[in-house]
Amino acid sequence: MLLKLPIKMSAGLGLSLIDRAVKESFASRCTNEDLERIRQYFLSQGVFRCLYCGSENPSRWDHLHAVSRGGDTVPGNLVPACQRCDDSKQDKDVAEWLKGKAKHRPPLEALSRIEAEIREYQSYFAHEPREFESKLSDDDQAKYKRFRQEIEALRMHLKNEGLLK
Repeated sequence: MLLKLPIKMSAGLGLSLIDRAVKESFASRCTNEDLERIRQYFLSQGVFRCLYCGSENPSRWDHLHAVSRGGDTVPGNLVPACQRCDDSKQDKDVAEWLKGKAKHRPPLEALSRIEAEIREYQSYFAHEPREFESKLSDDDQAKYKRFRQEIEALRMHLKNEGLLK
């Protein structure tokens, strides 16, 4: 029985998705072979499970450092997650999410375990997250700045027309 309406796409969400897509165009992306190495890493830890809640049904790869914040789709930044945890975490880092008010999240007591597993995983793949702007050349920073100016102009236009709150 279907109980939920489909997600409503707001103009603000649409602009955020466009921003994420542009940021992802600057990001690194792993190959299928890399993804298999990540999967094998987590299988070697025992049961293939959601890193956050331990569910043995992870159905997604979550970005530890969100794409919207500059994260890459690479070994060291992708972890197995169940749909509930991935949707709940959104673009937050783990500590921010666990300390927040999201409806579905692991207990705060799990934070030290999760952070230890993340440190070990990122060390294995020699991955250190970097903020978005620090990865861009001067030329790419200028391109992204011009893009953001256009998005903000569109946001203001939508707001002035009453299409954005």
